[in-house]
Amino acid sequence: MTVIRPTDDLKYDLLFKNLPAPCLVLDQDMRIVTATGRYLATVERTLDDLVGQYVFDAFPETGERLERFQDAFRRALNGEENTLVKVPYSLPVVDADGHPVLDADGREKTREVWWTCHHTPVKDSDGTVLCMIQNAQDITQQVKAETLKDAIAAELQHRVGNILGLVSVIARRTAGTSDNLTDFLTKFDGRVQALSRTHSYLTGTNWNRMTIEKIVSRQLSDYFELDGDQITLVGADIALNPNEAQILTLAIHELTTNSVKYGALKTPGGRLNVQWSRLGPTGYDLEWREGGLTGTPTTTGTRGFGSLILDDIVPMQLQAKARRDFGQSTFLYHLSVPERSVPA
Repeated sequence: MTVIRPTDDLKYDLLFKNLPAPCLVLDQDMRIVTATGRYLATVERTLDDLVGQYVFDAFPETGERLERFQDAFRRALNGEENTLVKVPYSLPVVDADGHPVLDADGREKTREVWWTCHHTPVKDSDGTVLCMIQNAQDITQQVKAETLKDAIAAELQHRVGNILGLVSVIARRTAGTSDNLTDFLTKFDGRVQALSRTHSYLTGTNWNRMTIEKIVSRQLSDYFELDGDQITLVGADIALNPNEAQILTLAIHELTTNSVKYGALKTPGGRLNVQWSRLGPTGYDLEWREGGLTGTPTTTGTRGFGSLILDDIVPMQLQAKARRDFGQSTFLYHLSVPERSVPA
């Protein structure tokens, strides 16, 4: 049996490289000295790309994010151990050769990452700080899961407060198209049951290979007949993974209920056109366009919970861009998902 003596035989460079932790070493000038393999895999770079670089040249940021990490590094290099918990800091997107990937406007693309980072000063025998080690844990998936959980819980609570208003709208719309009381009760019961099914979608598990068309059509069919001329749905056959399906349902449900209360689906004269198409190798664009609105939908435009879903939560979860445009009698919601994991 071979006995490894720490003073003679242990190769510390090799040991550090293979540590099962994402660690980065910075010198007193905040230049990169070395990094573990786990760290390099996390940031998708090679050691040759990073060694000797000023850390904020290798990983540029701006504003408060940059200042937060600069301060933490300075404190560690002055001998103060510290930790940053659950903080965002974007990483450059690079190709297989380590070159920055540019977007359509020629700007370097980045990906949003959330971190919990512990910074430890490394001292010589006389107490002089030689360098610092950053243990950088990528907790992006945890943050996304927490955000989604909170969003779903708030959405369900939001729906409970909103459900009586929706039932009232359904009752009025059903009464306007019913021939008699029996006809009304049949249609009304079916639509209320459909509304109940809508509330179960977000907590269901049957999401495997759900398509955009299924999500949009089943949300809208809970309120309206889709074979009329008020609603138009056009799009490619795009399958979603379970997480995407849940997030997109969140958005489409919010858009649908807003339209029923304030928008095109509030009156028979309104028109809704929903289109989606492929974007690049894996992405997609979705456009929800309403016309024939009676006045500006000011309630839809406020920064309430619905706005939080459409403007912040859905884009963050899908790594997408979203925008809402309001006209005098129109409303547009555009969602662009450039890259995603395609279901097998």
